[in-house]
Order: sequence, then structure tokens, then C-alpha cells
Amino acid sequence: MDTATIPNSSGPIVSWDHVINRINALRRSLLWVVAALLLGTASGWGVADQVFNFLAAPLTTALANAARDPRLAFTSLSDPFIIYFSVSMLLGLLLALPVIMSLFWRVVAPLGLGRGAAKAIVFVFASSVLFLVGLAFGYWVLLPFVVRYLLGVAEEFRYAVTIREYLRFALRILLAMGISAQLPLMSFVLARFGLVTARRLLRWLPYAVLAAFVLAAVITPPDGISQLLVAIPMLVLYLLGIVVAALATPRN
Repeated sequence: MDTATIPNSSGPIVSWDHVINRINALRRSLLWVVAALLLGTASGWGVADQVFNFLAAPLTTALANAARDPRLAFTSLSDPFIIYFSVSMLLGLLLALPVIMSLFWRVVAPLGLGRGAAKAIVFVFASSVLFLVGLAFGYWVLLPFVVRYLLGVAEEFRYAVTIREYLRFALRILLAMGISAQLPLMSFVLARFGLVTARRLLRWLPYAVLAAFVLAAVITPPDGISQLLVAIPMLVLYLLGIVVAALATPRN
């Protein structure tokens, strides 16, 4: 047997060179992703304080409107550094998102979506825009409402909100909305592969409802209002994914 090939009883012989080339291509793509993340994180460090102030605005504005001290606290000397580094990593993720989605496209495109620069650009653009739309919805709609509601519940108590606690809370909501916004696009990809159909996704709706509320319970504090505010957008996106799958499923 030729050592340069791999026998495959269900198809043509696969060349070792082809396998090695695919591994090398994947390795190069992963290096590009890591480089983009590092570059984005390093670039974001210089504006991390401004970005954190922007992220904290829903809380500080609500505190100021309630005639409370809007300054946040920290309980460890390392907290400010950790907060700014975390914000820098978030900025790195945003800057690296097109590179990450390009890598994902390179993996899935040969499996059935077809090649072509135009398709790749459309996919990367759509995924990036959806992620940003999810972040925007979480920041301008969900986060202010949840913050005002929770402060209203706790108005009889003395507060001490720390910067680390708030950032963890805010990032959970923002990233959950950004990732959930990918559901319609993922439904399109899976439907094009023939892995799911609109009818199958509709049958899975009860499980999707359960999963949405479980995730909402993990992301938000243990109160029904916050969980509803997070779970309902996820379910709306899942239903939109069903519509997209119906349009994307190949016709025989």
C-alpha cells in the first residue's frame, strides 16, 4: 500500500498531502485569529477606561437619576486592572470577529455552501452585523431596563455595586444577545446542509423555550422579570430562524 495515501472504502483514496495541507491551512487560520485577538486587545487597552465608562453608563445614569452616588466601588487593588483588561479583550473580540467568521466560512463552505469571494463577504458581513445588532439591543434596551428594575427593587437598601460585579453582569447580557443574534444565520447554514428543516425546528420549539429560560436564569439575577427580558428575544430569534430555515431549505 502506498504510504502517501489513506484507503477509504466508502470513497476515493485520500492523499496524505491533502490532509496535511488542510491541517496547515487550519493552523494558519487559527494563527490569524490569535493575532487578530492580540492586536485588538492591545489596541483596546488605550481606550479601555472610556469603553468601561460607556458600558457602565446604564447603571451610573440610573443611579444619578435616583439621586444616588453614581461612582462604583472596587474591593481589590487588582480590580481596575482586571476590568480594563477584560474590556480590552472584549474590544479584541469585536475587532477579530470578521477573522473568526472568515475561518468558520473556510471550514463550512466546502461542505455544501459553495466557494466564492462574494459569498464569503456576505457571510462575514451578515454575521458581524448580527452580532453588533445583538450587542446594541442588549446595551440600549435590555441592560437599562434590567438595571432600573433591580435598583427599584433595592431602593430601601444601601448599595455597594463593585466594578467587577457590574462588568460581569453586563457582559453576560451583551454577549448572550450578540451570540443569540446568530441564530437566524446558523439556521440558514444548517438548512442549506440539509441538517435541519423548518418543521424540525418547530418540533424542537418546546426544548428551545426550556433552553432559553435556563440560559436566562444563568445570565440574569434570580428574578422573573429579568429572565423574561432575556429569554423572549432569544425565542423571537429562534422563531425567526425557523422562517429562515423554511426559505433556505433546498427544494427537491
